[in-house]
Amino acid sequence: MNELKALLRKDDPFLRPSRLGSHNFPGVWTAMMPRELFGLRIPEERRATCMDCPKACYDGYREDYRCCTYHPRVSNFLLGLASETPVGDRAIDGLLSRGMLLPEGMHYAPLQWVDYLDDLQKEAFGRSDKVLCPMLDQSTGFCNIHAFRNSVCSTFFCYKDHGDKGDSFWEQLQVLGSQVEMALSQWSLLQVGFDLDKYFANFNKLAKNIHKVSARDGWQDEALTLLWGDWMGREKELLRACAAVVVNERENLWEIANSQSIREAASFDKAMVKAVPKRLEDQIDPEDLEESGGETMRPSDIWQDCLKAYWKLWDLPSGEFQLNSKITIDTNPMADKEDLYNQDKPYFIYYRPRKNSKLVEWRLGISAEQVAVLSLFHGEGRALDASLLIDSAVKALPDAKGFIAEMLRMKVLV
Repeated sequence: MNELKALLRKDDPFLRPSRLGSHNFPGVWTAMMPRELFGLRIPEERRATCMDCPKACYDGYREDYRCCTYHPRVSNFLLGLASETPVGDRAIDGLLSRGMLLPEGMHYAPLQWVDYLDDLQKEAFGRSDKVLCPMLDQSTGFCNIHAFRNSVCSTFFCYKDHGDKGDSFWEQLQVLGSQVEMALSQWSLLQVGFDLDKYFANFNKLAKNIHKVSARDGWQDEALTLLWGDWMGREKELLRACAAVVVNERENLWEIANSQSIREAASFDKAMVKAVPKRLEDQIDPEDLEESGGETMRPSDIWQDCLKAYWKLWDLPSGEFQLNSKITIDTNPMADKEDLYNQDKPYFIYYRPRKNSKLVEWRLGISAEQVAVLSLFHGEGRALDASLLIDSAVKALPDAKGFIAEMLRMKVLV
């Protein structure tokens, strides 16, 4: 029995998704993220239904890959945990065969990043035929490492039911998770005796030949040999060793992440940005143009920003509000795939970009109790005060204040 398997408990939460509000997140989040996170009222994103993708229905996204036209960076310890599942282990073998696996985890090569920028330039995200996540099972539409995916994938929703404030909350949570993942990835490498100094020095050496490090689907063999060093040929062994030290210190992961400085291959990163074709420079994130090598924020500081975004999310403003004139509410016709997906919702909110327009920009399934609350905002404006909150229709709806806040962010109430 390998060390990782010996450390994992029966029905270990690290091997299955954890529940945060109405959404599934990687099981390791229960230990690596601040414990207070699991006591928050996490916003429900009801329109972002992956297995009945609204972007595929209305915006021309691929029905098989949807928003997975992207190469995520997945940390070594997450992949090590994924290797304990048959599907995940096979998916990792696929990464190895493509040359997309580095000691830090799944890592796209420079030419793959350029392909992604090219897709952005052509507005081909969701429609790409070249930037396709290797972790997605095209035959089923399911992610092969769903319980071990990274924070970017975990916090991405194509539609945010709470608008800009919801977007701000998820963005802060994504930054927090990504920072923790990077810290634990590098910390775990140190714990198993991997030479990080040599690794980043070798990474920076590749900057001199940035155009020669990428193969068609990943990294060139010469680059992989240089970066893996003595672990070349034992790649999955390293992933599992990193996962083992993370599992062994599960009670201390948040504190470890806050004490681990994150290293970067500054010269390589700079060369990769410079190598981007001029026609794609507008697609580069401004942060990628900044000089790297400075101190990164501690996760505990990012968590404070996350909490600020959270409280703004649920704030009920002063003033009077009424139903937006662009909104109509009708019964669920139970006619198409999306109707049937929402069969437990007898009504739909329809949002039209112009008053009385036939064009529907989006719709959302809701319950009869939610319709009763929205009916309170017909006609003249209604203040979000005590008289509203003690109304029988509001009291009959679980988490009515959260629903009202959501309707404000979606511009259903204006």
